[in-house]
Amino acid sequence: MTAVQTTAGRLGVPIAGQVQALLDAHGVNVTGGTISLHSGDGVPLRGLGLGSVRLLVAGLQRHVAGDAPMILIDELEHGLEPHRIIRLLTELGAKEQTPPLQAFVTSHSPVAVRELSVQQLHVVRPGSFGHTVSWMGRAGDVQGTVRKFPDALLARSVLVCEGASEVGLIRGLDLYRQVTNRPSLTALGVALVDGGGDTTFARATAFQQMGYRTAVLRDSDIAVHGNLEAGFLQAGGQVFKWADGHALEDELFMSLSVGAAKQLLERAIDLKEESVVADHVRSVSQNAYQLQNVLNLVAFGSLDAPTRAMLGRASRTRKGWFKSVGAMEAVAQEIVAPDLHQVVGGQLRPTIDAIFGWIDHV
Repeated sequence: MTAVQTTAGRLGVPIAGQVQALLDAHGVNVTGGTISLHSGDGVPLRGLGLGSVRLLVAGLQRHVAGDAPMILIDELEHGLEPHRIIRLLTELGAKEQTPPLQAFVTSHSPVAVRELSVQQLHVVRPGSFGHTVSWMGRAGDVQGTVRKFPDALLARSVLVCEGASEVGLIRGLDLYRQVTNRPSLTALGVALVDGGGDTTFARATAFQQMGYRTAVLRDSDIAVHGNLEAGFLQAGGQVFKWADGHALEDELFMSLSVGAAKQLLERAIDLKEESVVADHVRSVSQNAYQLQNVLNLVAFGSLDAPTRAMLGRASRTRKGWFKSVGAMEAVAQEIVAPDLHQVVGGQLRPTIDAIFGWIDHV
């Protein structure tokens, strides 16, 4: 009982007063289960919440590790808040050089994935001939990627997007697809990862090395790390990109209908204020264009290629008009997706079709 009291205190399991062995009023038959441990106020410890019980049992398992050096836990996170998941892993010895016992644990919790080292992680995947277990430790230096994107390790496929706006684009298109009764990304087991610009292929390669089906969505406005991309492709990865010289915003303004381009401008004004958008237009065009003139053009359904190109550049000025997950997600769902059937040129529609073909395993 002293061990129970001490373990409960160390783990933050709420037990009032001193633990005592009392008759369990719910015991119908007189068996070994009729006598059970109770808190100081007479409440049976089996009446604790599921998470508290699991935490307490794990702590007691550690206490008797010399006699029972192994523990099996299915769905570690069941009944536990995130901070208690961390406490349970610590209690099991996850942070110790020489753990007190051997723990076999299953989990679908990104908290658990983030708290463990790649040396401690195995991924179980279904296959044509049964399940396979892959040890993440053989993937090399991937610890940083695992800690930054633990959710992605719980997916089957990973699409690494060059930046936040690409993540937002795919999320918004996915939301629109769901309205038309298409399966969602999550239902298809696909995770989106922000590549962080220059680190895109390093992150994609890390997931590839861990055995995930991996693809990259990148811009084509600046030179990429050719050797990294070549190695990624050679290892079976797939790369989706816009037309040469185009970032995502360039592709949107060059490919969408005049009506959708007008909506993009109006959305930019809502997000950044008209004076800011007007300043960006003047700046990138060296005063050749004024925002009001452009608005007049799109109002009358006229928008030539040079003006479209200027708007693409202006939309990327400084922090950009739509360079956040939330802003681009709304743009994709409400403007881009409904307009895709009207796109007649450029790489926007072919690239999006190819991405979702990969997502759908077509």
